[in-house]
Amino acid sequence: MGDTDAAASEERLRAAIGPRADYYLRHWREMERKGKTADWNWAACLASHLWLVYRKMWLALLLFILATLAAGLIGAFIPVRYSILIAIGFTFVTGGYGNLLYRHKIEKLAAGPATTEELRAKGGVTMLGLVIATVVTAILLVPLAIQGVQWVQAQRAARLHSP
Repeated sequence: MGDTDAAASEERLRAAIGPRADYYLRHWREMERKGKTADWNWAACLASHLWLVYRKMWLALLLFILATLAAGLIGAFIPVRYSILIAIGFTFVTGGYGNLLYRHKIEKLAAGPATTEELRAKGGVTMLGLVIATVVTAILLVPLAIQGVQWVQAQRAARLHSP
């Protein structure tokens, strides 16, 4: 009966994870075997908020956005390079702890009363969400990039005209 329960549990986890279930189950087993809480995930690091959206990790996404906004506010009072380092630090947090956060979400979902089909719908991934998040990110970053270019140009012009 133990093997049957384990197989049913893994089937529920796979349904809740969706694409790349083998990757996550393998990493989670390895984390458990080694007693680790941190386990590196390059996608979670390099695509932080986009990875959170894609994996439907809404609470973690909200916390990431709030932390990023807080870093931006702090950036108004400290040199820009420090606020950039803080923002980069957040990506390392998602990279290092993303698999753990995702595991908690999936295990909680799979432990509930949802059917396999409901697990697939509630878990899994969202390509539409990823596309929307990418477009919104691009729309928000374009003005910042333009402002950054203008700032660099102003700095160069100031250096050229200073004695």
